[in-house]
Amino acid sequence: MLTSAYLTDKQLTIWDLHRHGYSQADIGRKIEATRQAVYDALKISLGKVDFALRHTAEANSIEVKYVDAKNGILLGIVPVDSSRVIITFSRKHGVQTWHFEEPDCDRCRYTKRCMERLLDEAEERGIELGLEQRKLPPSKLAHLIFSRMIPELRA
Repeated sequence: MLTSAYLTDKQLTIWDLHRHGYSQADIGRKIEATRQAVYDALKISLGKVDFALRHTAEANSIEVKYVDAKNGILLGIVPVDSSRVIITFSRKHGVQTWHFEEPDCDRCRYTKRCMERLLDEAEERGIELGLEQRKLPPSKLAHLIFSRMIPELRA
């Protein structure tokens, strides 16, 4: 799994529980660790998620505009055409890059994979989608999901 390139299994579990709203004390009880151990691991985990997001942006020449390591999401701009790009970090899929501007999904051979991963992104982040929303093309589904996660995209 690509996430293991960045976080150990324990760090990933602690990050994921924190992302889902568990307190450090609750996480400690759940994984049988002290609150201090959870605090230390969480600090490291958040730093690693932040690094993974920023590293992916830098490797793709994307200018960073917004980063939320707790939720594993980054908003960036491609300098050449000012198009927006979302980079996510998730337990299931590791690091993913999403082109936020209107791509032509009908011409892409990865449409089905994008749909599945976007639905996974929403589920992992507790974003509820109705039946009709689940049928949207990937570009529109991405807009719906990511605008709920990044304040700048809500406008």
